[in-house]
Amino acid sequence: VYNDHVAQHSSTTCRREVVHHQFKRYSYEKCKNKRMRSFLYFGESYNLVERDFETTKLLRVLDVRRHGVPSKIIGDQIHLRYLGIDSYSLRDIAAIISKLRFLQTLEADDYYPIEETIDLRKLTSLRHVIGKFFGELLIGDAANLQTLRFISSASWNKLKPELLINLRDLEIYDNYKSKEGRVSVSWASLTKLRNLRVLRLMANHGIYLSLKSEEAVRSMDVISSSLVSVTLDAITFGEDPMPFLQKMPRLEDLIFKNCDYWGGKMSVSEQGFGRLRKLDLL
Repeated sequence: VYNDHVAQHSSTTCRREVVHHQFKRYSYEKCKNKRMRSFLYFGESYNLVERDFETTKLLRVLDVRRHGVPSKIIGDQIHLRYLGIDSYSLRDIAAIISKLRFLQTLEADDYYPIEETIDLRKLTSLRHVIGKFFGELLIGDAANLQTLRFISSASWNKLKPELLINLRDLEIYDNYKSKEGRVSVSWASLTKLRNLRVLRLMANHGIYLSLKSEEAVRSMDVISSSLVSVTLDAITFGEDPMPFLQKMPRLEDLIFKNCDYWGGKMSVSEQGFGRLRKLDLL
């Protein structure tokens, strides 16, 4: 950890380095550390400290969110397991991100939406993907994927949810209206996620949650048996969602925010919501 007391310290053997943006005397000339595995640069500055990353081919963890990093440098770090990066830089490396074939966690800050196409189909080791992916997000063999936030409803509808066998945390988000008209999310696609525990559906202009025509789901006694928490934000319902939601046997938290319901009343049966502890209608 670099601070004023070790300003002149130079190490070629340490494996983990942490630098704050106000630390002015961090010299990359003194810190060409080929053995470095983890580098964290944090603070408010948008200018990355000068660091000779080209010599750190064994780097496993790189967290430089809100700080620009040349795309060539990231493309050379083929052993990366964790990449924390700002949204602008992620757009710059969209074409080369497939080189990071061992990457397990991709986390982009949520200050700006990513409207470009991000292709992750070759990254079969991915476990956590976090960022405002308003553009198309391409995911291939995602058997290891556990966290997916935020994916647009348009991209979600193109995936095969039955392949996401380990997905536990999902957020579907839209910040604008689809060019094809109102965006719809099928509840049947969500019931295929056998290990999903946390679900958030969020939108500024409204996602239409399709329930009416899903007779296969309607006839089930139990729906999404693994879900513990559901948050619905700015969702439009064409019919009462409670008959569906109350069939979730492990559901503990149910939150409605700024939702639109076209019907008259919502009704819950006496046997519904056996474990519900928190209900918010905001």
